[in-house]
Amino acid sequence: MIMSAAKRFLLRFEVFRDLRDGRTQRQRREAGLGLPVIPDYPFRSVPRYGHGLPHHGPLVAILDRRREAYAALLRQFEAFRDGLYDIALDRPPDGGQPYWRNGYFSGLDAVSLYAFAALYTPRRYIEVGSGNSTKFMRRAILDHGLNTHILSIDPQPRVEIDRLCDEVRRTRLEEVDVTLFDDLSAGDILLVDGSHRVFMNSDVTVVFLDILPRLKPGVLIYFDDIFLPLDYPPEWTDRYYSEQYLLAATLLAEGPHLEIVLPCTFVRLSPDLKEIPDSLERDSKIAGAGLSWGSGFWLRRR
Repeated sequence: MIMSAAKRFLLRFEVFRDLRDGRTQRQRREAGLGLPVIPDYPFRSVPRYGHGLPHHGPLVAILDRRREAYAALLRQFEAFRDGLYDIALDRPPDGGQPYWRNGYFSGLDAVSLYAFAALYTPRRYIEVGSGNSTKFMRRAILDHGLNTHILSIDPQPRVEIDRLCDEVRRTRLEEVDVTLFDDLSAGDILLVDGSHRVFMNSDVTVVFLDILPRLKPGVLIYFDDIFLPLDYPPEWTDRYYSEQYLLAATLLAEGPHLEIVLPCTFVRLSPDLKEIPDSLERDSKIAGAGLSWGSGFWLRRR
């Protein structure tokens, strides 16, 4: 999940304090603290694609091939407008209920998760990183009478969501036995909203190298905070996210095992596609929910 600005500031303060006081990386590691990463070469963390620069052309071409399929899928979401309208715009008294203006998981990301639950009736739903996505999934299960098992893998979820889950693993993904994902089958959903960073033994590395290759055909995969064919936003340069570069390399290789289902940023950038979710909220009681905005990226294992 996204680290808050306050938490990022405090982490920087702790690192600088430790550097000042001479605490070594080994001491920080033994204390269970985060480690400063100091590159041994200069680089500039600035957007390379989009945000005033050309989009990544080859990725645009790949994403554009399935434009008609995206449109057909988005039109299916209209069947769930009543359920979507019943979700509050702002935070409700019950902390376990979803709402649109939550600042983390909303818009087309939330609409697509809610709709995919109804369309594909997953037997199992595993999420790496929990919070508002859990609320939307539990709401979809209740609204559509699904028998979906929710498993949350997150060492410290942002909001208290344990009561919404059937099973919890309060640990890091890299500490989980990956054979757990062998239980997913066609129509099941894997949602990935973790650190968004590719490092040795990071959660993203585990997902791409250990989990995706073992998934059965038909499993749906969702990655959050993916802005392809754009780069990450300029205001995020100090987050040093790198997950979407590994995803982009995978897509550019055009292997046979992953099918693009719904790239939410691409939808937002395409006026004809964007109009479909926009029409869902126009003149409705959830006007202003921003249903066409999203940064999720849906794939299906072939």
